[in-house]
This record gives sequence, structure tokens and C-alpha cells, in this order.
Amino acid sequence: MSVVTRERNRQAWMSSNGVLASRRVALEPKLAPAIPLTANAEAARFRPEIAALRAVAVLGVVLCHLKISAFDGGFVGVDIFFVISGYLISRNTLLDLRQNRFSFTNFYIRRSRRILPALIFTVVVTFVVGALWLPPDAFRQLAKESTHALLSISNIQYWRESKQYFATASDQLALLHCWSLSLEEQFYLFWPALLFWAFRLGRIATIILVMASVSFTLSILELSRDPQAAFFLTPFRIFEFSIGAQIIFIEERIRVSNLVAESIAIGGMLAIGTSYLTFTSTMPFPGFAVLLPCVGAAAVIFVGSNARTTCWLANPLAQAIGAISYSLYLCHWPLIFFTRFIFGAEVMTATTDAILIAIMGITATAMYFFIEKPFVHERSRSLSPRSRTSILGYGGTVLVLVAITHTAFLQDGWAWRLSWEKQQLTELQRFGVVSCEAKSSSSICAFGKFDAPLSVEIVGDSVAQQYVAALDPLLKQLGLRGETLTVGGCPILIGMALKGSQREACESRKKSILTRLRSSDGNVVLTQAWGGYNDDTTISDFGRLDLSSGEERSLAQLETSLEKTIEVLAVGRRKILLVGDQVRTNCKIDKDRLLPGPLWHAPQAPCPSINRDQIAHSGERVNAVLERVAARWADRVTLIKPVDYFCDEECPVVRNGLWLYLDELHFTRAGSQYMGQRAENVFREFLIR
Repeated sequence: MSVVTRERNRQAWMSSNGVLASRRVALEPKLAPAIPLTANAEAARFRPEIAALRAVAVLGVVLCHLKISAFDGGFVGVDIFFVISGYLISRNTLLDLRQNRFSFTNFYIRRSRRILPALIFTVVVTFVVGALWLPPDAFRQLAKESTHALLSISNIQYWRESKQYFATASDQLALLHCWSLSLEEQFYLFWPALLFWAFRLGRIATIILVMASVSFTLSILELSRDPQAAFFLTPFRIFEFSIGAQIIFIEERIRVSNLVAESIAIGGMLAIGTSYLTFTSTMPFPGFAVLLPCVGAAAVIFVGSNARTTCWLANPLAQAIGAISYSLYLCHWPLIFFTRFIFGAEVMTATTDAILIAIMGITATAMYFFIEKPFVHERSRSLSPRSRTSILGYGGTVLVLVAITHTAFLQDGWAWRLSWEKQQLTELQRFGVVSCEAKSSSSICAFGKFDAPLSVEIVGDSVAQQYVAALDPLLKQLGLRGETLTVGGCPILIGMALKGSQREACESRKKSILTRLRSSDGNVVLTQAWGGYNDDTTISDFGRLDLSSGEERSLAQLETSLEKTIEVLAVGRRKILLVGDQVRTNCKIDKDRLLPGPLWHAPQAPCPSINRDQIAHSGERVNAVLERVAARWADRVTLIKPVDYFCDEECPVVRNGLWLYLDELHFTRAGSQYMGQRAENVFREFLIR
């Protein structure tokens, strides 16, 4: 079919669908220079500066993840990818629409071919390596990540988990980088439909601009309310893709001189470079800051090869890295993750970084030629019935893999991979609450003799939860049952509320716990991370007391809240065991490396014991508050200070080869049992009473 015939058919189609001629005339001639009506725009309009931008983006991410301090802001390479995707996807879709050949089916087949083969390969290899090396808890987490990466919802998973008190650290997530791919794939789901609708209306540029404005406004508002949502979720990132799409309309309407083009190119590259060198991972993001790298990338795309300044982007090395950028992005983080896990963060030197970069390059090149490239080349051919059937193959493959990964998750990370001895060691190195059996409510967990009458309730935050393992053996001996009424990171204290996004959930859980305690008569073990609830983290219902220092004010508010709480708890014949300030360690602990895996990995670096006097001094002001409150309720309240039992001259961190701490604040099961053994007489007397 000739170009003339296609044009006549297209005009007839537009007329039959009610598209105004005035809109068509106003819009289409201007687009012609920017989007030539060729058989394949992507092949005909290869842009070396875009390939080089991909190289710049992926190198920024890699150097950032290697923790090279000069490139702490390299994470914005992801945002550059978003701008590039917005430009290319919009350009090619609009071209097909103007040629009256756009097909949603073909679009998604091409996207599947481009994305899924390399992604599936990465997930499968990462999952298999994880099965060989990771302990059950870490492998369970990887299984969940694998499922969500295959289903393109990783970003939603990481957003939801970021709200959890015991959220997994980012460097312990083997597929963390898949969040951006999931977000991009979600963008592909609706963007073609939006362009199709906007094309029918003849207001493409306007609608994209509105989408960008709404998305950016929502992102700024959400950044103050829920920063993790603004970072991970698609609605708050659409404006970045839209910036790329808007380049199409700027290209067609604006022609600049060579001097101006040079200035724009230099400004764009400086914007990207400044972002890499000055942004930090702790800054609020995306926010207004994200505009710097996004606009910088857009500027480079806009001037293209019209500026001499961008000529260096066409060099063979940049083009080669740009070609393998997708495979490089996929493989780089699992390689970093497993190197750190197997050999320890201590081995991450400049030499190791150089070796890793070389391995990444080799791996990405192999993936490009043997996994990615065959499918990329197939995209340029007309889609046959066989190729349409191939999408069913992708879908079937994904479903089979999801069944496997989700099974590993449901089966708690396949503990059968470990010997019996390693499984027992794993249990001792988990958090001290592992002896619990969850009840219908997520805040209630039973331990001790399950069919016995309720004798004791542990109340507080995660510091309270760890005492399950300390009390569980005693309760079994005495034929008693205990339950937890705890919420991680939430003070179960009347008149003290969290600041920030967790306040509402914390207050709701606290209210239900206090309601239950008013109607029961079991004895109570009450403890919290007392020192963690201060002016910076909480709001007191009793107002800001007029005291000279913030610490004194926080302690006074703590004392008032604790008094009010005990007034509520001291009903009937109930006794209260008040547990004082937690014995902390200042050691950085990688909890996954405490646990054994099927194959060898370097153990956690040793931590020195802590001087008892130092611990006693750090907690003396909080313990003094608890002593005063306990003295006022001497007939009901007993105070036990962990430092008096857990420590001798030194407070151990490791004992008999077992780590007593999960992190700097919480005991492992071994640590909790050690505390229970040392304070057995006090606990036994309290339980018998």
C-alpha cells in the first residue's frame, strides 16, 4: 500500500470517528519533521545520544549501588530512564496512530519481547543462587521478591514493606532494583490508551501536560505525607515519563540556533552531572529535586546531534554500554548483593568494585547477545500469528515461575535445604518472639502452655515482644499461658502518640489493646524502647512542659504517660512487672549473615562486648523515671532493670558462638533466653504471684 493510499485511509478513518479537520490540520503538519512517516520509526530514527544517555543512566545507578561516595546521587539514573522511555514510547505510538496502524496487541507483544526474556532470566538465576546460599528467612524474602518482580508489582511490595517496623534493609533485598521495572511496566499498561484517546480528541500535547502537572503536584503533596509512596508508586512518577513525551512537541515547534543548542546541551549534561555529584540518598525524593536530572536528560534528547557538545556521546564505548544498559541494569544489583552476602561487606574495596564492574560488563554483554538481542531484532519484523502465540508462552512461563517462587514463600524459605543442626541454629538466631503462636488478631500471640488459663500478658512495642522467648520455658514448666499485646514501633502508653504517617494505625491498635486489658485480669509485663519516645518522635497529650531541655521534658512526659497507663492497668489483683531500659549494643549487625545457609558464607564480623558501666550510665535517667513510678505503686509494680541481669562486668554480644542480638536494640531468641535464665528467679516469683 502506498503512502498516499495510507494517508487517504487515515483521513477517512478520522472523519468517520468525528475528529475535527481543524485539529488535524493544526497538529499533524507540525509533527511531520519530528516523527517521519517511515515503516519503522525506531529503526529509522536511531538516536546515538539516547543510547549514550542510557549508558550515563545505568553507570550512575551502578556506581551509586557500589557505594562510591562521589556518585551518591547516581540513583537518579532511574529517572533518566523514565524520561527516555516516555519519549520513545510516545514517539513510536504516535507514529503508529498517524499511520493508522496502531494495535494494542502488537504494542504489548513488542513490550513483552523487549522486557520479559532478560527479566525472567535474571529472576530465575537470582532465585537459584539464593536457593543455594541464602538462609530460610532471607530466601523466603527473595521468593516474595521474585514473585512480585515477575508480576510487575515490586514497587508496590517495597512501598508496603517500607511501612513495617521490621522492614528489610534495602541492601538485603536481592531484587530491589526491579521496583523501577515494575513501575515502568505499569506505565505501559495505560499510556498507549491515553495517547489513543488524546489522539482521537486532537489534544495530545495538552492532555500530556495536564497529566504531568497533576502527577507532579500529587508527588509534591505525597512527599510530605508518605515519602515512600511518592518514591515507589506509579501515579507520582508519571510526570517524569511525561517530560520525555513533551519533547516530541517541543522538537516540532521550536528550532534553535547552533549556539543555543550548544548551551542547552551543556546545561543538560551539567544538570545530570550535578545531580550525580550532589544528591544524597537521605534527601527527600523525588520532589522538586527530580526536575534537575529529568530536565537535563530532556535537554540532551531535544538538541540531539545538532550540538557539537553531544558528539562525544556517539563514541563507541558509550554506544556499547547504552546497547547493553538494560541487561547491565538487571544483573548489576544481584551481583553486588550476593558478593556482599557471601564474602561480607568488608571485602567491598576499590579492587573488588573494579572486579565486579568487569563481571557485570561480561554478564550484561552475554545477556544482551544471547537473551535480549534475538527478541529485540524480532520486534522490527511484522508480527506473525506465531509471534502472537508467543505472548501466551511468556504468560505461561511467568505463571509457572510464580507458582514455584510463591510456594517457596509459603513454605518459609524451604528450611529443608538445611541440615537439622543448621535448622536448630537458625531458630536460636531469630528474633525472640519466634516461640509465639499467632491468634486471630495480629497483635495477639500465645506462648507457654496453650491450653492453660491466661496468666500473663506482655504489653509494649517490639522490645516487649522479645521477652516471649525469655518467659516461654518458665510458663511451660508452671503450666501457664501468656499472650502478647504488642505493636512494633508504637508506644503503648496513654497520652503519648507517634508523629508522622504511622500515628493513626498506632493509636487504633493501642486503643484495642487498652480496651482488652481493662476487661482481663492477667498479670502484665510492660516494657518499651523507653528512650526512643521523645519530642522528636511523639506528641504528648499533656502539653509541652516548661522545662529547660528537651530531654528533661521528654522524661517528664514519659513519667506522666506511664503513671496514667498504670492507673488503667492496676485493676483487680493484677500485678505489673516493669522492665527497664533495654541493654543496647552499638554494633552494626547483618541479621541474614547470622543465619546459616546451605552453602558457606562469611560470618558476621565480630562485635566487642560492651562495658556494663557504660550501659548503666546510658539508661540511668530512663530507669530513674521507672523507679519513681514503681515506688508510687509498690504494692502492684515490680521493676527489673535488664542491665543488672544481662551484664556482669561486660555485656556480651556473642556467647558460645551464638549472637545474642538481632540488631543494636533487639535480642535474638538466644539472647532472650539468656536474659530469662539470668533473671529466672524474678520472673518465676512474678509468674507464681
